[in-house]
Amino acid sequence: MSVDVQLFSGYRQSSWWSWLALTGVVTFAVLMSIIVGQERSVTPAYQSAVVHWFAGEPLYSMEGHGFLYLPQAALTFAPWAVLPHTASELVWRWCMIGVFAASCIRLTRLLGGDDRWFFAISVSSVVLAWGCARNGQSTLLITGLMILAAADLSEARWWRATILLSLAFAFKPLVIVMILLVAVVYQRMSWRLAIGLLFVALVPFMTQRPDYVISQYRACVQNLEITFEVGETGLWAQFFGMLQVVGIEFPSGVRTAIRLLAAVTTLFACWKASRTLSPERSAFYLFSFASCYLMLFNSRTEGNTYTMIGPVYGALLAEAAFRLKNRTSTAWMIAAVVLTVANYELAVLVTPRPKAIWISPLVCVGVTGYLIHRLVQDIRTADLENRKSGDENVPQFSEMRRTTAA
Repeated sequence: MSVDVQLFSGYRQSSWWSWLALTGVVTFAVLMSIIVGQERSVTPAYQSAVVHWFAGEPLYSMEGHGFLYLPQAALTFAPWAVLPHTASELVWRWCMIGVFAASCIRLTRLLGGDDRWFFAISVSSVVLAWGCARNGQSTLLITGLMILAAADLSEARWWRATILLSLAFAFKPLVIVMILLVAVVYQRMSWRLAIGLLFVALVPFMTQRPDYVISQYRACVQNLEITFEVGETGLWAQFFGMLQVVGIEFPSGVRTAIRLLAAVTTLFACWKASRTLSPERSAFYLFSFASCYLMLFNSRTEGNTYTMIGPVYGALLAEAAFRLKNRTSTAWMIAAVVLTVANYELAVLVTPRPKAIWISPLVCVGVTGYLIHRLVQDIRTADLENRKSGDENVPQFSEMRRTTAA
């Protein structure tokens, strides 16, 4: 066996060991919390919603806490809710970790990476996923579904991407950011996504009486408004929360304007990538920019929400280390992972505990800037290659594959 083969095999084994380690540590932590009676989990909110739904009882507390999702989330969690308590807690987490790991494999293939890339993506994803997996938060699952959908988009698998995004939206409405981007950037997806979301909206009527479903939809809208207000008035690990730590406050109207400007900029970046770069590269940028936007501009971003950005950090790290061989960029991305993981432990050294939320969003701002820098470089490279080929009108986005898939 050659040295290179042994090296790559070592990276592959280390990658899988990292996922097994996450599963093992989370399993142990959950079992111990159940044994000592001090559970740290959000799954009781999901389980309670399932019970309330089928009993025809209100789902929402209207306090900005507890069950904060669409009524559909009570249905999507039902398969796990019917299991005994301990089994439910464990199987739910195993399923989420499994989907997340599978998505990291697809992301590695999407970017044309080898086992070294899979190792970098896995380690970054695993260390950032620990808190989310321990608490049983569905962010882990929807991140995996979003990455799998992005990979399907690159292969023009329109219907499969639609199913994945619709399912992710049913689990957590945060996915609407990526859905809107996809609907605009990929024209063949707009009507498919409309059908997918319509189906998601109608499914609850198949399991409960119409008047109850309508009442819960109305309650959901009110609860989301309350949830947003709680996010706006508290300190959260997002862009505006970071600024509040240093005493910079923006009125609500200004915040909305900044969010809209960031949304338009995100859309333009994704649209430009899809019209200039390969399907694989543009799909990566779409997921990456959607994730960065959510981290920075969702009103209730938590430390554990940064699970979603882990695969992006890992992919950028692998690219810097193994493709670009740029030591400065490699060091920056390693620092980004470490600082995000140690956000609270480091921030609390210089700021009061309630304000120890600023490092993760600050790092995300920097990584977003680096992501934009990489996009500009990729576009320049693509334009240069087109000029060299003597045909600048050759589309980089494969229309042939689109037509075939449609």
